[in-house]
Amino acid sequence: TLRIDTGGTNDVDVPDSRKGDGMNAFEELVAGLLRREGYWTHQSYKVVLSKQDKVSIGKPSLPRIEIDILGYKASSNTLLWVECKSYLDSSGVSLSNFDAENGRYKVFANKELRSVATKQLISQATKSGLARGHPKVEYWLVAGHIARESRLGLQKRFDSEGWKLRTDEWIASQLKAMADDAYEDDIATIVAKLSPTE
Repeated sequence: TLRIDTGGTNDVDVPDSRKGDGMNAFEELVAGLLRREGYWTHQSYKVVLSKQDKVSIGKPSLPRIEIDILGYKASSNTLLWVECKSYLDSSGVSLSNFDAENGRYKVFANKELRSVATKQLISQATKSGLARGHPKVEYWLVAGHIARESRLGLQKRFDSEGWKLRTDEWIASQLKAMADDAYEDDIATIVAKLSPTE
């Protein structure tokens, strides 16, 4: 979800990488899988647009943008903009939602907002030392459940845009691979250790 936050003071600071009482369990699971792949992760990372930026995209009152998970891999100098949708008790992620510029998938549906927000993300990450100069940015959607009628179309949409779609099958395969790893005190490892193996 591309959530927005209207309060708080730590716009550019980098506090602890995990949420406190409001931790989203699905996001924490995904973050654990990314860390296993060598990414540093930060949940609920805020991208702060200037008034000029907001006016330039026709959204002068847009609050701060919040990325579900920001990932970074130093070896490839890659930033991941990761949006997470569990949708386990619903009809699932639907392709039709990706055409709504003011809907739940703004970073994917609104090209202008994505461009401006990405520029600011790179500026914040490099100035704060979270990434080296000129990092590559990838856009990921990790979905626990995708509507059956949307699976093929959504994959084609992501492939054509150069985005990454990670489904329940990816999550399951990553957890299976983790089952034999050394124990760590995080959600992904615990789920992997407790999941039945064939």
